[in-house]
Amino acid sequence: MHWFGETRENYCPMWFESMARTFPERWRDLGVQGPGAALAKRVPTPDRVAVIISGGGSNGPFIPGFVGEGLADCAVVGPPYTAPSAYAIYEAGLKLGREKGALLLYNNFMGDYLNNDMASELLALEGVQTEQVLCRDDMGTAIGEPRENRGGRIGIAYVIRVAAGAAREGKSLQEVARLARKTDARCSTLSLAVEPGSAFITFGKGISGEPGFHSRENATVTAAAEEMISLLLEDVKPRAGEKVYMLVNRLRLTSYSDSFVMAGLMEKALRSRCPVAQVRVGGYQQVTDTYGYTVTLLCADDEIAPYLDAPVVGDGFLM
Repeated sequence: MHWFGETRENYCPMWFESMARTFPERWRDLGVQGPGAALAKRVPTPDRVAVIISGGGSNGPFIPGFVGEGLADCAVVGPPYTAPSAYAIYEAGLKLGREKGALLLYNNFMGDYLNNDMASELLALEGVQTEQVLCRDDMGTAIGEPRENRGGRIGIAYVIRVAAGAAREGKSLQEVARLARKTDARCSTLSLAVEPGSAFITFGKGISGEPGFHSRENATVTAAAEEMISLLLEDVKPRAGEKVYMLVNRLRLTSYSDSFVMAGLMEKALRSRCPVAQVRVGGYQQVTDTYGYTVTLLCADDEIAPYLDAPVVGDGFLM
């Protein structure tokens, strides 16, 4: 990637340095070595578990927009559309997790797994405890296979909130990881892509352009919303006593107003079938030049729900 003459290797360090210079009261650039970059909260909290998230760069505001009080302590990214560097994750863990340990939180993609796993091994050699939590909420992946084979999407936003809330309460690394895994296990995300200038829709297109699993012609927006909710509810199957949270993420070509119209239709379809605790709308993860949405449902019991009720604000990230 070249951006005004800059190489892709320089892109993320420039990005995070500029974020820290623009909002010095909010963020600091950790200045890690190697490809990629790491952005941390301005005020460190060494007395509690460090929540470190990581992923490919340039898919804003995912993932640096998820760093802040009540959210993650640090985000590590690789160069654009590249897995994060193991050494960069290691450096972040070394700087932030020496006292209480570090939770390494990321979506289930092979490159992310390999580099986080290597970072975990390097940190163990330094005496830093780690736990890894892989998010697997994308129901459009690994169709017909066990859930552990799925990729991750934007359900990680809920997992970050729960993990950060548990860490703020002073819970142990193992307990923070347990709550994060429990949250991920009750999340499901589905994408809806619309062909430009038509009423042809596809469910389940992947984050890297993988084909969807179901298409429909001449779809109305109301019918699309209702089918989206039906597919998600069939996957996540709310249990008695759980509260349902919904996150509507607009993809890059979708307008601000369109996303609220769609969220309203989905909320009506969802509320007609189960109790709804909260709905949020935003551009949380805008990876490809697509008109459409990803929608996430989280079924939260009395242990998880309290972590989701307090509002948090990151960069372009209101929940």
